Amino acid sequence: MIIKLNDTPYEVEEGTSLLAFLGKLEIKKEGVAVAVNYQVIPKTQWESTILAGGQDLMLIHAVSGG
Repeated sequence: MIIKLNDTPYEVEEGTSLLAFLGKLEIKKEGVAVAVNYQVIPKTQWESTILAGGQDLMLIHAVSGG
């Protein structure tokens, strides 16, 4: 199935969790937030959130500044 992460399509297997998908992309949990179809998913739910075809994911990196 196909999902999009920041408008880039990715092929993922059915039953893939959000945590597993991000792990395959080597994205660490620290300093990022993820929204699925514009709904932010708490990090505590990444493992239990199963991806579905056609979903739009948005990865947001925290940035510090002054």
